[in-house]
Amino acid sequence: MDEGAGLAHILAGVPLYAPVDEPRRGRVSSTTLEPGGGRLLKAVVDFGSTPEGADLGPDLEIATRLWERAEPPAERDLRAFCAERDLMERRARDPLAAQSFTLGEDARWSEQTLAVEGRDHPCAVLTTDRSWVAAAVVEGGAMVRVFTPAPGPGPRALRRLTDPAELEPLRGRG
Repeated sequence: MDEGAGLAHILAGVPLYAPVDEPRRGRVSSTTLEPGGGRLLKAVVDFGSTPEGADLGPDLEIATRLWERAEPPAERDLRAFCAERDLMERRARDPLAAQSFTLGEDARWSEQTLAVEGRDHPCAVLTTDRSWVAAAVVEGGAMVRVFTPAPGPGPRALRRLTDPAELEPLRGRG
């Protein structure tokens, strides 16, 4: 597949975002297809990842998940989207948390505002000793999640990526 065509396909399938003031190109680090189909449901763009050498994880990660149910995502769905990322980080970085299915005792929830394409959206925010994660419902009912290592906070204003040149070339995991 042509590199530009692959990124253009992802950009057409799922809205991807970057911080308004981010100078680096993002990297599509994962995509998720609907079960039994070929439609994209989720894509993750990270900034500052280290694919060569020690895996220190990204400085910043922004995920978009399309929503398929008739009712819009609720607070519970936003919290689950945040918790999913924090658990992923804990399990990857802490051998004692490798089997964990719950948030740590340090988990704290709050609400803030995330500006996406110039429009404010309320978001659920999860703060732990390892991460800062926020999730909001944006235009079209998609959920957008911002992750950054602790202490946070992550960016408060996002813009939509529209050009494949704003992203690094696709690459696999060796």
